[in-house]
Amino acid sequence: MGAACCSGSEPNGSQSEQKDPTKVDPVQQEVVLPSLSPKVDAGKPNEWNITLVKAEGVKLGIDVDLNDNTVLVVEAIHDGLVSNWNKAHPDREVKSGDKVVSVNGTKGNAASMVDVIKTEATLEMVVQR
Repeated sequence: MGAACCSGSEPNGSQSEQKDPTKVDPVQQEVVLPSLSPKVDAGKPNEWNITLVKAEGVKLGIDVDLNDNTVLVVEAIHDGLVSNWNKAHPDREVKSGDKVVSVNGTKGNAASMVDVIKTEATLEMVVQR
């Protein structure tokens, strides 16, 4: 006798198909939200910061190419501070081919960045991929 279906207010078979615009459909939200998130500019490199603190007997653990003269291009990762960083921060891992663009604020000169790496105890590096 007039059993209600689904909404509790409309009789069975006459349920309205209109949606309340103030309600968020979780399925629709999953589809819509990615398009609302900020997009990465294809012409802009991905960039992040890493901090390394030198310890006695522990090497930096990377081979770099200085040929660009303005950045340090990572050629290989070995045991050391960078591999330790990678294990602790897999979301900001340094990989072969990445570029170190700044070390403790020094940028634009690869040789100067190497000097900073050799002399400073704490290294704040900006890495690009």
